[in-house]
Amino acid sequence: MPIIFVADDFGMGADINNAILHAAKSGILHATALMLGQSGTAEAVAMARANPGLKIGWHLHLNDSIPTTMSHWPWGTSPARAGISMSISRRSREIMHGEITRQWELFRETGLPCHFVNSHHHLHAHPAVFETLREVLGADFKGWIRLGKIHFFHGAVPFFNSASAVDALFRRERGLSTWRCSDTLWGLDRLFAMNAHEVCAAISNLPEGFHEFLFHPRNLSCPDTRCLLELKTLLPS
Repeated sequence: MPIIFVADDFGMGADINNAILHAAKSGILHATALMLGQSGTAEAVAMARANPGLKIGWHLHLNDSIPTTMSHWPWGTSPARAGISMSISRRSREIMHGEITRQWELFRETGLPCHFVNSHHHLHAHPAVFETLREVLGADFKGWIRLGKIHFFHGAVPFFNSASAVDALFRRERGLSTWRCSDTLWGLDRLFAMNAHEVCAAISNLPEGFHEFLFHPRNLSCPDTRCLLELKTLLPS
């Protein structure tokens, strides 16, 4: 039963980079998603090259970040504004297309293998973004994408449960083959506050499949970093 612990925002800044590397070396962290064009990107790439056991993916960013093709996002930091703008504005979709293309070029220039793709604030679930990713990555992309069914540790599941609905839409309407994706995604209800005992309890009840747990280490002492360190003592090696 494959279970993968993934940290987002690798490259956003030095504190985040150090926390992710510490969690990978001293805790249980299997993979991290690289942001291109940020203040810590060059350092993150060097860390990734020095630690080949840490799987690297692409963390597409379209808001609340430094763009790679302009000085700032026209829709600001809000993911909701970004999504609405890309839905109603042709110019916004052109900006998004150019940004995705450039970020993928920058990732390939690192020479690192891309094991998976996800995005800042889950914007790859936007139909226009998803379609552009299909185009830019092409049929040869062999990694996986964060499209798993969302699970909460406690309580009800969210109304919009899964980006897999987007994937199914494009498979049906455009005849595209599916990407590999995780069957479940855990952690959206515990952003920046992951708890090791909750993670262990969830793992003990998982069915067969491919299950992703999402983390956001911010520094060496933040809850998500501490959780990844504690998991090393709680889970079998």
